[in-house]
Amino acid sequence: MDTLIEIYHRLLTEMVPSYHRKFYDDFTMDNRLMGIVGARGVGKTTFLIHYLREHYGDSSQALCISADNLYFVEHTLVEVVDQFVKDFDGQLLCIDEIHRYKNWNQELKNIYDSYPKLSVIFSGSSSVDLVRGKYDLSRRVILKTMYGFSFREFLEIQEKTHYPLLSLNELCHNAGACAQKLAKTPKLLGYLKQYFREGYYPTFLEMGSYEAYSHSLRGIVDKIIYQDVSSFYSLNTSNLDTLRKIIYFFATSQPGSVNINRLAGSLKKDYTTIAEYVQILRDTGLLRFLLQNKQGHALVRDAEKIYLDNPNLLYVLNDEVGKKPLVGLLRELFVISNLQNADYHVFFSKQADIECENAIFEIGGRSKTSSQLKGKEQGYLVKDDILVGDGKTIPLFLFGFLS
Repeated sequence: MDTLIEIYHRLLTEMVPSYHRKFYDDFTMDNRLMGIVGARGVGKTTFLIHYLREHYGDSSQALCISADNLYFVEHTLVEVVDQFVKDFDGQLLCIDEIHRYKNWNQELKNIYDSYPKLSVIFSGSSSVDLVRGKYDLSRRVILKTMYGFSFREFLEIQEKTHYPLLSLNELCHNAGACAQKLAKTPKLLGYLKQYFREGYYPTFLEMGSYEAYSHSLRGIVDKIIYQDVSSFYSLNTSNLDTLRKIIYFFATSQPGSVNINRLAGSLKKDYTTIAEYVQILRDTGLLRFLLQNKQGHALVRDAEKIYLDNPNLLYVLNDEVGKKPLVGLLRELFVISNLQNADYHVFFSKQADIECENAIFEIGGRSKTSSQLKGKEQGYLVKDDILVGDGKTIPLFLFGFLS
């Protein structure tokens, strides 16, 4: 226990965020059991330490531990909690990397039920499943999802100033005025291109070069597949290698309708297996689905398009195989990821690229025409490489200000 406390106080001293994220202000302790879920590398650990520092300082009534610490080879979470409450009158325990701990859901349930004065915040992989688990926590926990930096946040870091948060309604009905104000930012479109490559994960703040950053992202992908998926889904090495091949398939393919049968054939696997693997990759935060606008679950059979999670992954994985990201894929992914990260429901559209909030959006470059949107009152053209639009034309960069 002393070892865990020593590590926590070292983190309190050394892990100080250089940028105050919107997520920090939005988070409220609405429940005695809270979960922060999200893909590896988006900053969950930094948030936990920041929250404890802001609300408890160096008080002995707060503690943050990592569930993958070797301490838990011989000890249990329940043992730690019992000593924390009895010896220190513990009030708040933060448990990082909860998905790395065996039987985490059972022990969390026991902790919640047995220590009614203790609050717990845990962080875990996007694949942490609280609904299907044997020990149902869904009635006891509130989950908050953390994403990587938005373009707005990236720009605030670069320019050391504040930028407004925009709504999709503002983009659709007041894009000209919004863009004119933001276009005063020097080299704005240059920053956007930089963000595509290296602005999503907070680790870019620590890396001295793009090479170091890209190496860290490849490490994130490998850890998700060979550690998180391996332990959470109990897959063997050959199947994990197949997951990695699926990632590279979507990194280098033209945006278009999903053909799982073709993918399964090229990988010499059956449809059911590949569909399951694609679903796993979505659950772990490596893939995004663009679904049909209909009732049902977000399963592969309902996905019309599948993308990597964010533009940085798209760049890094293409770099690794000596390619450049397909520009059309990059543009679509930027718009879709920013909408979804801002909690908008985005769907596949037969008339345009996407549908959202009863409007359709066609995404392209400067020369893109609105021919596909004729007769559509709620149809909008999203253009890259422009600073200010006109009428129903929205500059692509504005979608980076939704969160």
